[in-house]
Amino acid sequence: MKRNLLLWIVLGFVLCGVFCLANTERVSASETGTVVTGGSDLNLRSAVGTDSPAVLKIPNGAQITVLDQAAGSDTNGTWYKVSYNGVEGYVVANYVALGSQPPSTAGPSAPTAVPSTPSPAAPSTAPQPQKVTVYRTKTTYKKISVPAKLKKQMVIQKNTSGKALLVKKKKVVLKKGKSVTIIAEKTVRGKKWFKIQFKSGGKKRKGYIKSTNVKLSVKKAAGGSVTGVKTALRVRKRPGSTAPYSKVNGRTMVLAKKQYVEILKARTVGKKVWYQISFPYYGKTYKGYVQAKYIKLAKRRIQKKVAVTVLSEKEFEEEMTRQGFPDSYKTQLRVLHMKYPYWQFQAYKTGINWDDAVKGESKLGTNLITNAKSAAWKSMESGAYDAATGKWTVFDGSTWVAASKEAIMYYMDPRNFLTAQGIFQFELLEYQSQYQTKDGVEQILSNTPFAHAKFSYQDDVSGTEKEISYASAFCEAAKQSGVSPYHLASRSKQEVVTGASSVSSAVTGTADSYPGIFNFYNIGATSGTNPVMNGLKWASSGDTFLRPWNNRYRSIVGGAMYIGSNYINRGQNTGYLQKFNVTSNNTYNHQYMTNVEAANSEALKTRNAYSGMLDSVPLVFSIPVYENMPETNCAAPQ
Repeated sequence: MKRNLLLWIVLGFVLCGVFCLANTERVSASETGTVVTGGSDLNLRSAVGTDSPAVLKIPNGAQITVLDQAAGSDTNGTWYKVSYNGVEGYVVANYVALGSQPPSTAGPSAPTAVPSTPSPAAPSTAPQPQKVTVYRTKTTYKKISVPAKLKKQMVIQKNTSGKALLVKKKKVVLKKGKSVTIIAEKTVRGKKWFKIQFKSGGKKRKGYIKSTNVKLSVKKAAGGSVTGVKTALRVRKRPGSTAPYSKVNGRTMVLAKKQYVEILKARTVGKKVWYQISFPYYGKTYKGYVQAKYIKLAKRRIQKKVAVTVLSEKEFEEEMTRQGFPDSYKTQLRVLHMKYPYWQFQAYKTGINWDDAVKGESKLGTNLITNAKSAAWKSMESGAYDAATGKWTVFDGSTWVAASKEAIMYYMDPRNFLTAQGIFQFELLEYQSQYQTKDGVEQILSNTPFAHAKFSYQDDVSGTEKEISYASAFCEAAKQSGVSPYHLASRSKQEVVTGASSVSSAVTGTADSYPGIFNFYNIGATSGTNPVMNGLKWASSGDTFLRPWNNRYRSIVGGAMYIGSNYINRGQNTGYLQKFNVTSNNTYNHQYMTNVEAANSEALKTRNAYSGMLDSVPLVFSIPVYENMPETNCAAPQ
């Protein structure tokens, strides 16, 4: 099976120069189609693009004649040239089901692309149960277990608020020397608490205890993350405040805030607890010591193979219900399951009211759009538009203005993008080595200066000159950061590639103010008159994430570590959540991109990276679901 998958990858790359897979298939002349909008009318426009005037409106369910696939596209993807009631015009292909019979529905649905069936023998329902089983790499979590002994007799608390744990109305008291197992950690008002598991009265119980009253004894490697520091944490060779710092090629080792580490041992020196830790650094694994107060116990990530069996139509319906998908999601998901039976869909329940989410994302300057869009896409709120001059306020660069509420709602509504292309903004972005390959990265980099190209850099560990391809560098970055190399390559392509043979000054190393500095993901390129320079300034300063990024390798790998530490590993593990942060962590803030269209445009590039592999790869998509969503999808501004 692995050999077949590799063959698909190679074939997909070879064919990429001939054609690109689209969400809709090329149509024959005068083919019948059915409008599928889920209830609203479909605009028939005079030309390709939502900026073109609407000639008339076509009702949902109406049959039209599809004359040809139109040349050109916009953010909505492919367009068809069609005829309706003797009038010719153009419509978005995603709203048209080829063939005379519309797809079955179960309640209100959002617009979706229904793939045409090239052969009469093609099945019209989801695959029936099969014995075929494929495997994917899934990030799971192992329970932390750090055996410890109490320093003194302690009253175990129910929580961190001071309430004692009671059993039959009596306080639970553990004697000095009693062994307990630490299963979690919590910091309250600057004080660290351990949640422990222990035996009392012949039964297993759980409670809380201050970390200062526990003597640690790590028997197996436990997970942890750097915390309690403003920027970075230096590593020492031995436990103790006077021990020398660990260095690599003359440079002191520093760990970034929130960086994941393995806790190997716990030692007490001068009444202070020190952890011996293991961590990746410049592609290698090192050991050293840091004070325990700077490490927060974290769930340990492990990789394991999980069997994925193709679900029958009935099983798939049951799975959608179990996941908690509303009816308005199900029609599109049925279509995707029918065409890509190995794909898996998970409902990410935000717990946020839809109107509240839209309000949070509508804060002025949070979501921007190019000034070239029509007025309906741009905000006319106070501070965004000057009615006296008829001009929009520029928030970034020379063309980026505030997006309208309707535009934000359109791009925030997941149901608008449950298509074979748009779905990729919901792909889980953890590194999965079984199907994320160098060849796939090369496909993403095709038609850019990075394709099949190499660069030289000085290795910071050995001090020698090395050469590596860009594709290999993104793969190495994936291994060290835990982030998908396809996502890294796609993000870099969007941020710094300006043409087939040109890149922005962020990665040339020739900027006058910051010579020899590189920023492949435009990290720190905040809004202003020159965002790229802001990014290069950030890349040139500090000592976290392999900074300063004074060569291409450090920028590609260090930037990936930043993305993993600050986004993927903190819950913003899809392109959608990085654009619209509706997680519980810093909600509506800490968003990687201000371009309201960015998650969708990146999704299209990522989808093309899987060209030739879509039928055989068990991709996992985490799709947001909000509380009190509109019954039908939010339409694009007209």
